[in-house]
Amino acid sequence: MLINFTVSNWKSFKEPTSLSMIASREKQHSNHIQYLPEYKMNVLPISVVFGANAAGKSNLVTAIEFARNQITSFDFNQRPDQFRLDTLCSKKDSSFDFLFTINDVLYHYVFSLKNDGTVSYELLERAHGKKLKPLFERTADGKIDFGNCIPETAQIVIKSVMPQKFVLSHVATLNNDSLEELKRIYSWFRFNLVILTPASRLLRFTQRFMPTGKLSDVLHKLDTSVTKIDFEPISHREVANIFSANELDQVSRELGKDVKNLLITGPNDDFYKFELQKDVLTCSKMVSYHKGCNGKLVPFKISENSDGTRRCLHLFPAFNALVTPASDCCYIIDELDRSLHTNLVKQLLASFLDTRNQDTRSQLLLTCHDIQQMDQNVLRRDEIWIAERDENTQSTNLASLNEFRLGDKKIRKDRSTLPQLYTDGYLGGVPRIDSYANLFSYANGEKNG
Repeated sequence: MLINFTVSNWKSFKEPTSLSMIASREKQHSNHIQYLPEYKMNVLPISVVFGANAAGKSNLVTAIEFARNQITSFDFNQRPDQFRLDTLCSKKDSSFDFLFTINDVLYHYVFSLKNDGTVSYELLERAHGKKLKPLFERTADGKIDFGNCIPETAQIVIKSVMPQKFVLSHVATLNNDSLEELKRIYSWFRFNLVILTPASRLLRFTQRFMPTGKLSDVLHKLDTSVTKIDFEPISHREVANIFSANELDQVSRELGKDVKNLLITGPNDDFYKFELQKDVLTCSKMVSYHKGCNGKLVPFKISENSDGTRRCLHLFPAFNALVTPASDCCYIIDELDRSLHTNLVKQLLASFLDTRNQDTRSQLLLTCHDIQQMDQNVLRRDEIWIAERDENTQSTNLASLNEFRLGDKKIRKDRSTLPQLYTDGYLGGVPRIDSYANLFSYANGEKNG
């Protein structure tokens, strides 16, 4: 589980800014709490980030995505996109800090990059009781210090890491039994921390077979008019005409022990399933069926369905993984509400949260514009976050609704006022618009400013 993420000097984040999944003392929706008995820690299963356009919501998602990609890449690190509105930031490092659990063991991993992509700092710690003890610590001069848990044989191969690469991605390529713990951490970042943005095209499934029956049932319950989802095999020639060689290479690299199926959107906005059958890459095209007037099923291309239906298809792998028993994935979804009706979004969130208890471990972090999701019948106040751009520095600040006060009082549990309080600007995170009139005053003949 993701416990906390902190970022600094990345895009609109200037100073260290955190989003915490640790629950407050709020008693509302106590059934949401996922409990870590070893650390007596209550962890939230969901965080929803609201805010105005350009407040930095998507930058939070891309910060996690950038960090994940750097950790799991076998290539040299990319240069960080630093905060550009203060020239001093170009001389500072960009930092990314994760607190997370794997099999209920608490880890802390933080790294910093110089503006050329060189690693200036890297630290991995594991909890022992209430204290964090280092597994390794790497400083700007390239020196790596090790804790007692890393045997000498492993230390030797770790020290061969290059300045432009991380220790975690380095050890993933090595065949050494003493590195298994570090490889598990690498795998958590690669397979368990999943980011979906509007540009995401590649979706992973861990099941051997695509759960088309479940998918058909969910689409029917969401009133999409789709009765059935199925797949039709397509030839290698058709595949080569749709996808580039680089895209097919990426698909082949992703498929393996932990990923059984890949769902990918093609340039024609249709959906395709890739899997390995006896070490041969096969591809099938998704087809939807709608019930005709005579009761018979009529096939439609996925691209012929509505944007909302295609969005549901795009999200299904995530929610299917989130509610799978014993799942410990963490999905980060940017603009969950894109192309979806308010009631449908609320149904997705409420249905996910209805599966939560103290023993579940999967999580959902998302950004959203739909203020009707600020619903205390569904969410706790500490599960609602506001992103706001600082008026002076133009940097992004994040705050949980549990931290907000109206005057000297906290936000009440009144379940009907949050959307109105937000719209009226009491919670921040709304566009600073002087007037809803005269936006296009130049059309009336006024001189250009």
